Amino acid sequence: MKRALISVYEKDKIETIACALHQAGWEIISTGGTAAYLKDKNLAVTEVSALTKFPEILDGRVKTLHPLVFGPVLAKKTAGHLKQLEELGAGKIDLVIVNFYPFEAALAGKAGDLDAMLENIDIGGPSLVRAAAKNFKDTIVLIDAKDFAPLSAAIAGNGEVPLETRRSLAQKAFAYTSFYDSLIASYLAAGEAGPPDFLTLGGRRVRSLRYGENPHQSAFLAIHDRRSPFAVIDQLHGKELSFNNILDLAMTYELLNDFQGKKHFAAIVKHQNPCGASLAASQPAAFQAAFAGDPRSAFGGIVGFNHRLDGETAAAMADIFFEVILAPDFSEEALKILRKKKNLRLIRMPAGYVEKADFKTIPGGFVYQDRDNRACDVEAFELKAGKPLGKKEKADVEFGWKIIKYVKSNGIIIVKNQQLIGVGAGQASRIDSVELAIGKSQLPVTGAILLSDAFFPFPDSVELAAKHKIAVVVETGGSVKDPDVILTAQKLNVTLLFTGIRHFRH
Repeated sequence: MKRALISVYEKDKIETIACALHQAGWEIISTGGTAAYLKDKNLAVTEVSALTKFPEILDGRVKTLHPLVFGPVLAKKTAGHLKQLEELGAGKIDLVIVNFYPFEAALAGKAGDLDAMLENIDIGGPSLVRAAAKNFKDTIVLIDAKDFAPLSAAIAGNGEVPLETRRSLAQKAFAYTSFYDSLIASYLAAGEAGPPDFLTLGGRRVRSLRYGENPHQSAFLAIHDRRSPFAVIDQLHGKELSFNNILDLAMTYELLNDFQGKKHFAAIVKHQNPCGASLAASQPAAFQAAFAGDPRSAFGGIVGFNHRLDGETAAAMADIFFEVILAPDFSEEALKILRKKKNLRLIRMPAGYVEKADFKTIPGGFVYQDRDNRACDVEAFELKAGKPLGKKEKADVEFGWKIIKYVKSNGIIIVKNQQLIGVGAGQASRIDSVELAIGKSQLPVTGAILLSDAFFPFPDSVELAAKHKIAVVVETGGSVKDPDVILTAQKLNVTLLFTGIRHFRH
């Protein structure tokens, strides 16, 4: 007789495979709550304590950690191993079905309670899964309810599970335990003074994507924190999201997070760069100003709003080609208007989730940094030339400094009246970015504010700004040429501010 060990926290769908095993003549071995659940379903169950002759102890902390459990799981189906089991009065365990205490779910509500989180760390479950996965040639391991039906069908058929299937299930099991442990390690690392010696990055695949950056690349979306709004993307309309859509959507989401407040903010993102943005008293006005900043680049971009999308704004967008529209909610009128466009993706996503980590891959590894989440403090900026900022200018500087953080370096933007009117991004030379930002501006730059994501290595950027009558220049400072840049600003009557912090974005 074949035997299966079932010990699960999430009992959804377990009855189905347990019935299939029972009908196929398997003996079911189980623990505490799972055993009680299956008995309630009128299924015969042998409790683990009956095998081990040892009770569950320490409030259930120790149930399966016993040689008469792990021996039958780890035993190969060789004459020597089977003889040892016989001498011990134990039989082979052919199948292990386990899922773990819900540490991932507990993060959402109990992260501040260390004792509660520690109680949600599973020990016996991962140990059993690893043991079965190591011995996959002779012990099948199941950790995912999606695999219950195929295995039930195999058991009801000829009863054999191919080696390739066993290996695939083992790979999933090891990946699952690794992901589970990565969540625990990340939780315990929070607040540590220095970086850990070992850094784990786990992820759960939540959706397949049509393809990667290019059609010949495969892609999927994985999430390491179920609190993220990207864990379950609330797509109200439109075709499937692509890899590039996800990247632009993520950047738009973070940009919107920086503009939570009573005023209406609209942003247009294209190829991981803001190309339009505006703060205004009404949503239609915010959108129209954002779009006016660069209508050509806006074509095929992503539009984001920090408030519920209304019908008037939706109507203003109806004849413009956008790939995605992101908002915390959509009015019924807005949905009625926008759903007429078959492929337009409408994404409802609540604001507020803040990522703290930033990873970038390299061949064979990755680099890690804290995410650039530093708040904007205009009052801390240092006046180096010209007159102090007025109230309106301060608002523009604060608006612009939030946006420049999302522009690829070398990044230059021009803002006026809380509207983004010029962007120069990704140029190898900073003066080229200045020229690009001025050249792309759809509106007069006279009296505007120019912001740079890093310092000016030479005075030429200030000279060019003054030539076009830009009133205020904001840069980080820190160049050996700072004295020359300051002197140039003074001579040309340009107000110059040093932020003391840069926003490189590679």
